Amino acid sequence: MAITDIAYVVFDHQDLAPVERFYLDFGLQLAYRDDQEIAFRPALARGYCYVARRAARPGLAAIAFSASAREDLEAAARFPEASAITPITRAGGGEKVTLTSPDGLPFEIVHGIEPYPALPTRAPATVNNGSTKRRHGEKLRTPLEPAPVLRLGHIALLTRDFARNFAWMQSRLGLRPSDIMYDEHVDDQVGSFMHLEGDGQWTDHHAVALFPDARPRVHHVSFEIEDLDTQAMGSEWLGRQGWKRTWGIGRHIYGSQIFDYWFDPSGNIAEHFTDGDLVRPGSEPQLVPLDDASLYVWGPPMRPADFVAMAPHHTPAEQRD
Repeated sequence: MAITDIAYVVFDHQDLAPVERFYLDFGLQLAYRDDQEIAFRPALARGYCYVARRAARPGLAAIAFSASAREDLEAAARFPEASAITPITRAGGGEKVTLTSPDGLPFEIVHGIEPYPALPTRAPATVNNGSTKRRHGEKLRTPLEPAPVLRLGHIALLTRDFARNFAWMQSRLGLRPSDIMYDEHVDDQVGSFMHLEGDGQWTDHHAVALFPDARPRVHHVSFEIEDLDTQAMGSEWLGRQGWKRTWGIGRHIYGSQIFDYWFDPSGNIAEHFTDGDLVRPGSEPQLVPLDDASLYVWGPPMRPADFVAMAPHHTPAEQRD
């Protein structure tokens, strides 16, 4: 299948009012609201990217990827664990096929969702580097406001069976590894950053990150913003509104993103990122060690094990009684 992008995520929450406040402070825009769910959209011309549903217990309800044509939905529906093609009943329409990963996480392949028109955003900051000066007679004044989210960028997942889920994501979603992480030796592969084929040109270093843990679940959902100044001012805004930071600001090693992680009111982790790497689709992956030095180049101290442990232990909706 030609999967072009990550489309949206759906999370269940017990109380939608604080969730709405958080994601507006985080920089998303309201797409629609009813008694049972709230949908948020990014600034680029896309559909909704985050849906918050009212439920008795919090947890992941869906991770959706966009297919390039309806024929891809027909292909997805032929997988043995797949649903039939069904209509999407939210605003924007479209159709979907539902798949369940070997770890029991809910995935959707979607097509035909009507995008919202693009919203105005400020231009990237003009930066004066030490050797190259581009800003002449202009002052740089980034406003203190929520960091405008441009799009949903990636999702990080934890798995108890890396090999099986790694193979499933390649065969079902067309994901390809950018980096493969190993433990004590190169044959002991335990994690990966994976990119989408997209349109065959340059694509994000990863749309999915997959790492080991005893309990499969979402670690974080990540949204792209414009630049470092947006990152810093958005971080200041979130802090002044009383929200709790998870970790940041810093720069990752693999993918190179400048990151800033925050807890939402249900304990889920949401990330702002900017300045990430691009890769050629299908390029040869790097084999890299998973150790205490692999998480970041600079930023507040953090061990990978401690970072993994921060993810909430919510049960996905598909696994609830």
